Amino acid sequence: MLNVSCSKDEDTPDVPSSTERYTGDSYGELNSPWVKDEKQQSHQTIWSCIYFGTYPTNEVVSGVFTAVDDYALADGDVIVDASLYQRLQQADWDAADDAVIDGKRYHRINGSTAVEASTNREQHYRWGEVNEWHYFTYEPIKWRVLNIKGTQAMLLTDRMPDTHPFQNVDEDTNWSLSDLRQWLNSIFLSSAFSSEERNAILETHLENAPNSYFNTSSGPDTQDYVFILSGNEVFSSPKASDYGFYAGSGFDDPARRFRSTLYAKCRGAWWSPVEGYRGNSFWMMRTSGYNHNYVTYICDFGYIYQQGTAVTCDDAALLPAVTIDLSRAPYSVAPSVICR
Repeated sequence: MLNVSCSKDEDTPDVPSSTERYTGDSYGELNSPWVKDEKQQSHQTIWSCIYFGTYPTNEVVSGVFTAVDDYALADGDVIVDASLYQRLQQADWDAADDAVIDGKRYHRINGSTAVEASTNREQHYRWGEVNEWHYFTYEPIKWRVLNIKGTQAMLLTDRMPDTHPFQNVDEDTNWSLSDLRQWLNSIFLSSAFSSEERNAILETHLENAPNSYFNTSSGPDTQDYVFILSGNEVFSSPKASDYGFYAGSGFDDPARRFRSTLYAKCRGAWWSPVEGYRGNSFWMMRTSGYNHNYVTYICDFGYIYQQGTAVTCDDAALLPAVTIDLSRAPYSVAPSVICR
C-alpha cells in the first residue's frame, strides 16, 4: 500500500439541509437504502441485505491461530478443528483447488496462489511457510442492496471477499482494459456463483466518468456482469447518496468503511491498526487517479483518495458489485446493515 495519508477532497456537492427517505423501489421484504442526510455532516443509512452466491471465507486450522491480529477478525473467521484439518490435508482436490467433504465445499491456497504471501509484513496475513496449504470454507456471500428498480437490484458485498491488482504490470490503463475487470468477469464470476445464480445476474451499463478532482479520463463506458464502484457512485453525486453514502466531503462516512474476510487477508489484503478504524481495509474503485497508472480508493477512515494508488497495488481489498433480477435469483434475506 502507498505510504500516504487519506485526504479530504474539496469538491462538495449541494446536500439538502435534512432529507430522510427511501432512495428507490421495494421488492418483497427488500427496500432500496433508507438514508438521512443532514447539513451538519451527519449521515445515516439502512441497507436491506441478501445472501447470494458463495465464496471462500473462514479458515480451518488445527490449533492456535496467530496469522491475523484478533481485532481484525470477526466471529467465525477461524474454525479450530484438528480432525477436519487432517481430512482436508488428505482430500481429493480438483484443478480449481476445491474439494467437498460431507457435502460442504472447501478451497485451499498456498503462497503461489496468493496475491502476496509474506511472513513479516505489518498489518498483513503472517504466513509461516508460504508453500503450506491453507483451507477455507465456502460461505454465503452477504450483499447490501444499493438500489431496486422493479425486479432489478444492484448489490454490493458487505465484506471484501478477495483482493486482486487493478493491473498486473505498471502501465497506463483504465477499467475497460484492466486485468481486474477480466478477472472479476471470469474467475470470480464462475467461482462465486452457480449456473442458476449466473443466469440471474444482468449486464450492467457502467458510466466511467473522469476523475472529478484531476479530470483524468477513466476510459470508455462498459457493460459488465461483475464490477467495482466508481468515484461518482461513492462520493460527490446524487447517485452516491441514493446508494446510501454521504455525498459531501469533510466527513469520514461510516457507510464507506468496510472490512475484509479472512480469505481476502490470506490472499494479501491489508487491515488498519488505527484506533477507531482498526480492522478496516481500503478498497479500490474503477475511477482513474491523478494519472493513468493510478486508481482511486477509499481508505480505512471512509475518505476517498482522489490521487489514488498504483494500479499494481497488491493489498487493496475488493468490493464487487452485481445487478440481479430478483424474480429469477435464488437468494435469501439477510440481516440489515445500519450505519450512522
